[in-house]
Amino acid sequence: MNLYRKTLEGINTAVEYTVCVLIAAMVVVVFLQVVFRFVIHSSLPWSEELSRYLMVWITFLGASIAVKRKSHIGVEVVVSLFSDVWKKIAAIFVSASLCLFFGFMVLYGEKILRTVKFQLSPAMEISMAIPYSALMTGGFLMFLHSFLQLAENITGRTVSDQ
Repeated sequence: MNLYRKTLEGINTAVEYTVCVLIAAMVVVVFLQVVFRFVIHSSLPWSEELSRYLMVWITFLGASIAVKRKSHIGVEVVVSLFSDVWKKIAAIFVSASLCLFFGFMVLYGEKILRTVKFQLSPAMEISMAIPYSALMTGGFLMFLHSFLQLAENITGRTVSDQ
């Protein structure tokens, strides 16, 4: 499990840097669009589409970072009323439910990819599989993080226990 955790840490670090690069690219593209539209009086036909697809990738990759950091919103008021045993059971249930949900995301994301792989985007004329693959990629990363959290909840061991 330690190798799995360390590998996942390395992947998450790469994802964090990737999200930073994607955000910077989106800022540049939107800035160029504003300059071209209001200064040069000619818009870039591909910039809105590219910024939209970058935002999709940022969203799903960022969601995987949030799952890793356990930063998603949760209802802790109810769980805080539980005894320690029931808190552990609730944590296992939540982690298992997340694994199941993210597994479905990957499964149906792959089905969507098979449907859209030959469709082209209107402005950039790239395969629609590129923006739609963010769903499957993000879902897979979220599944990996949730699986690690499930294993930690079941065994009671965390990163600091190793």
